Amino acid sequence: MEHRYRKEGHMPHSKGPVPQAQAKEGPMPQLVKKRRSGWAVLAAGALVASLLAVGASPAGAATDTADHEAKTGACVGDALSDQMFTDVSDMHAFKDAINCIAYYGITNGTGDGSTYSPNQDVTRAEMAVFIARAAEAAGFDLGDAMSAGFTDIGDTWAEAQDAINRLASKGMISSGGAYRPDDAITRGEMATFLIGLLAKTAPNVTVTSTGAILLGTGGTAAEADDYFADARASVPAGNDAEISAIYELGVTKGASAAAVQDDTKTPLDTNYEPFGTVNRGEMAAFITRALGHTTVRPTGISAQVDGSDVVVSARDGDFQPTAGVVVDVFYTDTSGVDLAFRANGSCNEVSSFTGFGMHVCEIESSDLVTGGDGDATVALPTGHPAVGGTTVWAWTGDTGDAVNSSTDLFQLDIPEDAAPKAAARVRVSTDFGASKVHLGSSVLYTVQLEDSDGKATTVGTDSKSPAQFLVTMSTYAIVGTARNPQGASTVVTLPLTTDADGKATFPVSGLPDPAPGTKADKYEVDIHIQPRQNGNAPAAGTSGSETYYIGAAGTATAPGATGLVPVNASTAPADRGGLVFSTGPRVSAAADITITIEPAAEYAAADARGASNRVTVSVTDLYGDPITGVKVTLTSNAADSSLPTTGTDTPREFTVGRGGSYTYGYAYSSASAAAEVLTADIADWDHDGDGAAADDTTATPPETAPLNPDAVTKTVEWAQDFNATGAALTGAVLKLDTETNTIFTGSTGTVLVVSYDSNDRFNVDGSASTYAGFERALSVGDTLTWVFDTSRTGSRRVNTFSLT
Repeated sequence: MEHRYRKEGHMPHSKGPVPQAQAKEGPMPQLVKKRRSGWAVLAAGALVASLLAVGASPAGAATDTADHEAKTGACVGDALSDQMFTDVSDMHAFKDAINCIAYYGITNGTGDGSTYSPNQDVTRAEMAVFIARAAEAAGFDLGDAMSAGFTDIGDTWAEAQDAINRLASKGMISSGGAYRPDDAITRGEMATFLIGLLAKTAPNVTVTSTGAILLGTGGTAAEADDYFADARASVPAGNDAEISAIYELGVTKGASAAAVQDDTKTPLDTNYEPFGTVNRGEMAAFITRALGHTTVRPTGISAQVDGSDVVVSARDGDFQPTAGVVVDVFYTDTSGVDLAFRANGSCNEVSSFTGFGMHVCEIESSDLVTGGDGDATVALPTGHPAVGGTTVWAWTGDTGDAVNSSTDLFQLDIPEDAAPKAAARVRVSTDFGASKVHLGSSVLYTVQLEDSDGKATTVGTDSKSPAQFLVTMSTYAIVGTARNPQGASTVVTLPLTTDADGKATFPVSGLPDPAPGTKADKYEVDIHIQPRQNGNAPAAGTSGSETYYIGAAGTATAPGATGLVPVNASTAPADRGGLVFSTGPRVSAAADITITIEPAAEYAAADARGASNRVTVSVTDLYGDPITGVKVTLTSNAADSSLPTTGTDTPREFTVGRGGSYTYGYAYSSASAAAEVLTADIADWDHDGDGAAADDTTATPPETAPLNPDAVTKTVEWAQDFNATGAALTGAVLKLDTETNTIFTGSTGTVLVVSYDSNDRFNVDGSASTYAGFERALSVGDTLTWVFDTSRTGSRRVNTFSLT
């Protein structure tokens, strides 16, 4: 027995690369409308009544995160079928994207149509053709071609001329002047075309009359909050906004690593390279990622997983949504697929989704029904995806039809790690890192759900819904240097619910100043965070009712620790450790001065020819405000560093700027691994401007000596490039960057840097994994074992990486 089911995933392809033909998109052929037995029912007509699609709330903005990435895509099922391009092998990085745009009629190939020429640069004329075809596949009518005033497209082939003029007439690109049809499209220009496409075809992209690009829907739509530093510094503001928008939409991740690496704040850690060109393989990937935001899906029934939900799509022969289609869905553990059907094709050991249909594997009125967007959503059952994964089938037909050997089934295999993991703990953080807070200002805290592996997750303990907490803020007046012994002045309880990112935020502030004429500490605020009863939040502590720990389990951090919240145990409310709101002096002693060292890279690849790094030394007061006019020094313990040697050389003093910081650039010239210890200090600082060299309490007014806090240190790990010996090596993951496919592993002073790509082999916890599965599982603290392929060189190597 063999069902005629279409499976999500790769279709076989056996051809290797051949010489490329000259790349040029020819005339667009008539699309082949794919219909099968089950689909004929849908094409003939659907239910009169249809469900209204309910849009999900957009995710809250997060730094260095694509906040609006599409949860499902256009490249699924039949859209991944092999289009038989002889120069696109089964191992080609963009095979799926190339096959996908061919399925939707966005490319016809090159030459006689048997090749795609994936390495050929895309011209501006070809770009217009790609985008025009993509718009039509997405159901947008570009209208008739009318001259848009371009002066140099007369010799361009007819379809390209029409595409250029039609895009311009719809405002998707600028009109008139020189179009430069034969020039290679740049990455910056590509962003303009893609936003032009999405503004017409995607419900979550809007370009306002003022040119602002809003991402999301309804009242929460907003402009991109991340940007590429190299794009912002080199292209016009409008193009920069387009580039930022396609990042937030998950269409691009960037092209190379940026000089500054900090995933907690902008700019992004990658460069966009706006003046670089784009080849046809890369363009296929960009277009398919963009199409994920539209309603384009393959003809017939398809299904995809979105977190803990299965999204079933129904589309007509033109890939457009069809509402009111009755769809039956059923599932089993992937390990039991061989027992799912009997010899005659009827269902055997499978289960129906609770609440949809009384009889498994039969079309009935109580089954799922697609809404106005052509989609229907059903939640995965509790405990799924199962260990080893869950397999789901979807199909349609006439009422009363049952699954048999000729039924057209769509099969969706869901890996066990595809859905978000249940929250197992909570981390609370803040950007505030000083000892005191100015009275009248506030501090913002973020609550983030984490799974049992310490990775951020989006759902509570039920793996489906948000989590709810109670935040209790107790404010104590400070009398002299101690809390008011009579207890808290106010106690405020705030309910908190996590958003689509598994996050929630809350501000903390002090009360009005009771004595404005006195400059002193005024209030201290304690913060307790507890799960609400039946709030789907993980238990805090061993008893399930304690205040959430911050940092390591059972540890309460000191107040002001960067990225951590000071939380006092509920059994000892009198302990100091909360936020102190003050109007007192900024600096009165050396201990009130904070020196920080921030390397651009705390882990960096060593290079005998010289590797560069940048280090910013900052000086702040009790409130975290910059101290200006101070002179700083920076030295290194490493002989291979271009910085002065600590304890030996006399370092040059540099005055910090208005931001209280000075940035050093230096080189490290060695290929060997080493732990470089940087030391920052300040020169004696006359903080009160009295010019006194020493304390003198008898003077009028009293004189004080200059202040000089203790020097501080910071370690930079220079990592040795792994030498491919073919032997298996093992080390702890210290830092990783999935944008650049780089892993730092080892221990202090002996760190190695290794790189991986989609051509390698991956194992996770003893089982074979995919490139994406490896990246999902990869986290700091994991044990990594790797074997480098010594039989080949460069990108042809097939290295093996194993995580435990």
